[in-house]
Amino acid sequence: MKDNAKNRIIELRKKIREYDYSYYVLAESKISDFEYDKLYKELEKLEQEYPEFITPESPTQRVGSDLTKEFNSVEHKTPMLSLANSYEESELIEFDKRIKNLLKLEEDIEYITELKIDGVSISILYENGKLKRAATRGDGTTGEEVTTNIKTIKSLPLEIFSTEIIPSSFEVRGEVFMEVEEFVRFNNQRIEQGLKPFANPRNLTAGTLKLQDPKEVAKRPLDIFTYYLLSDEQTFESQYSNLDQLSKYGFKVNKNFKLCKNITEVLEYCKYWDKERNNLPYETDGVVVKVNKIEYQARLGNVAKSPRWAIAFKFAAQRTKTKLKSITWQVGRTGAVTPVAELEPVFLAGSTISRATLHNKDEIKRKDIRVGDTVIIEKGGDVIPKIISVDLDERDKNSV
Repeated sequence: MKDNAKNRIIELRKKIREYDYSYYVLAESKISDFEYDKLYKELEKLEQEYPEFITPESPTQRVGSDLTKEFNSVEHKTPMLSLANSYEESELIEFDKRIKNLLKLEEDIEYITELKIDGVSISILYENGKLKRAATRGDGTTGEEVTTNIKTIKSLPLEIFSTEIIPSSFEVRGEVFMEVEEFVRFNNQRIEQGLKPFANPRNLTAGTLKLQDPKEVAKRPLDIFTYYLLSDEQTFESQYSNLDQLSKYGFKVNKNFKLCKNITEVLEYCKYWDKERNNLPYETDGVVVKVNKIEYQARLGNVAKSPRWAIAFKFAAQRTKTKLKSITWQVGRTGAVTPVAELEPVFLAGSTISRATLHNKDEIKRKDIRVGDTVIIEKGGDVIPKIISVDLDERDKNSV
């Protein structure tokens, strides 16, 4: 009887793991919610009856019951470096020239271009194919352990199953994020409860990772894109093959990366996504450009806290003009009163904007914002738009 239960538990875990991978990583639903729930509840029941067969890698153990009293410090074996930023095409061209000079090469350099996800950087350690520990970037050298919270992300494997030989120890780096639609839904719930909404998905993601109760974390739809695998036992010839290996191990990789043969193709990629980013379901604030060849990366090395072989191209914040119809006052649950700009609806950065935050009365005075003004609004890293300035040339002479 016990052996039958154990075999059924193994079978159920395998099925659930495959369905989770299809749904959360491949975005393919192979089973109805009803059938999935039925399998999950059967697994829960069997594990309750035979607790000796419960393992940390079971799908039922994603959400822990213990509160995190403190977030312990974790020293990164390999520092999590920050990237140098660029804002103009000319800066990317200079970057390419600098790389060629340092490598003493005249031929074109291959680059991998990846969307820069506006989220929270994370490092995840696997030992013997099982998720051991997760830590935030912190200052790049030391982060905070957030293992119990990271385990709630259903697109992240708790255990690696592969026909290939898996390194006994390896680290995966990625970006934890939240889709815009889920963020808006969550914020609307907070507003209905009289709570202050979060400014953008990144702030909500960062705040969620620091919650002490993993059950509360599990209620918030966190997701992850992975972009780098590090191991002393496994080497790669290129960044492209590194991303490919992550996919083979079952990790979620952003499919919009591209292998560019030269800097011209890099510029084309940046231009394309600057226009198309509004059609993505998540926030991206730029493009990460990496030298593809790992040998070149090693030769180029790092400078200060940034790698010489990579650079971030940042998109400009998106702005438009509209009319300020009125200013209303919103009372939060704590009693704080916040001014809100009621605008003529205008389409910006993938959505129609009819309201913008004004923060406080002092900001209204400082920017000299008046009802009836033509205002310039911006939607950059923040999903909640803000008024940047007033177009004084269009102001009514009788404005007060």
